Amino acid sequence: MTMLTRARHAGIALLLAASLVPRGLFAQDTFGTLSSAHFEVKYQRGVPLEDARKVMDYLQTEYRSLAADLGMEPKARIDVRIYESVGKFLEETALKRPWRTAYYQRGTLHLQPVSAMKQRKLFEKSIAYEIALAFLEGSGQKGCPRWLVESFASYYSGETAGMTPPLGARLTSFSDLNQDIQEYPSPPQRDDVHYILSGTMTYFVQRYGEKRSFRLFHDFDGTTSVDRVFKKAFGDEYSTIEKGWAKYIASRTASFK
Repeated sequence: MTMLTRARHAGIALLLAASLVPRGLFAQDTFGTLSSAHFEVKYQRGVPLEDARKVMDYLQTEYRSLAADLGMEPKARIDVRIYESVGKFLEETALKRPWRTAYYQRGTLHLQPVSAMKQRKLFEKSIAYEIALAFLEGSGQKGCPRWLVESFASYYSGETAGMTPPLGARLTSFSDLNQDIQEYPSPPQRDDVHYILSGTMTYFVQRYGEKRSFRLFHDFDGTTSVDRVFKKAFGDEYSTIEKGWAKYIASRTASFK
């Protein structure tokens, strides 16, 4: 075999080998990485290193706060992706609108460019909200209802500060909250829903104390019913808690009159 023939065969072999490499491996080359015990932050080449470090620092702060408040931590390290454009964020998350500046899904926290988040004054609130969802993902898998998880996230992030009370909110059961979440899956239509969700956790904290309210999430084990978890944490029957909550929410929302 001549040198030229061997070179051609080698070239063909390289092309075949390249075609067998998963496309995701090539995509990883476009990201820089910052790692810690709890996070792996990957940022596209167009994202300043300074911004990636700001994200990591804030994540670490929120992690410590949540771990202390909830007394539990995610089982696995959280992957974080910072995109260089809002368009890339939408493409990777399959979201249709840019209203949500951060999005946690199945172990990965996706972030719009830091500049875009700060311009809308959502950097801290958005990350705090999504990291709270990450912390409670395990509880949700063990029977904790979605409305309770999102109530904590809304309360913890302080996202509803400055919002005006919604008009004519008339809720009689906690299941109404799940229905509202399903009907309004994306902001900004969810402002009213989030106001109620945040108010729900506020009610629990004011009525039963922060320690017992946050203990709720510990007690979901995949077998105990929701009403029994509430009874164990608060000492009241589920129906009693629900009635007190409904009155509280009604007192915090504006009337049509």
